[in-house]
Amino acid sequence: MSLPVKNENYKEVNYWNERYGNEESYEWCKDFASFKNLFNSAAPNRNDRILVIGCGNSNLSLDLYNDGYKYITNIDYSSVVVEKMRLKEGHLMKFLEMDMRDLNFDPNSFDIVVEKGTLDVLFTSEKSVWELSPETEVDLGRTLSSIQSVLSPGGRFISITFAEPYFRKQQYAKQWSTIQVNSFGDFFHYYFYVCNV
Repeated sequence: MSLPVKNENYKEVNYWNERYGNEESYEWCKDFASFKNLFNSAAPNRNDRILVIGCGNSNLSLDLYNDGYKYITNIDYSSVVVEKMRLKEGHLMKFLEMDMRDLNFDPNSFDIVVEKGTLDVLFTSEKSVWELSPETEVDLGRTLSSIQSVLSPGGRFISITFAEPYFRKQQYAKQWSTIQVNSFGDFFHYYFYVCNV
């Protein structure tokens, strides 16, 4: 894994294109087995249409497929990783080059939208967790609004992240009225958010 020179580089597509050109796989926030029970509880219908945003080169989508979820679409804004994943798993699911801030799908296209560590990159240039910069507020707002627009009625947004509920819940509450939070992990805790209207 090639680490960026500065945290802010996590927000730059050039960093990811270079990294994905040299990296086969990496898991943010643990692997699927670590939160499988939480996911199955939040998405019990294996026929749900799932969108994975910021799929990267994670095994999450393949693990979901092997767990019985067959209708999976993945997006990432790195053309390099999208091409690599199409070659690797494109016979099982879709991989599209797209920015999460501007999802180009019809309304009601998905029953579940999942992100695992993807939204965290929006916060990498923040000086304080207590107050977001205008740029991050705009990017996060665009992303969450875009996610909401592609969800079907009763659809759920699942967010798997390092971000503690005190900070992240208030952001999600701007789009969703019901937010459930669980934690997982042995020593370091990760958070599993399920958001719906």
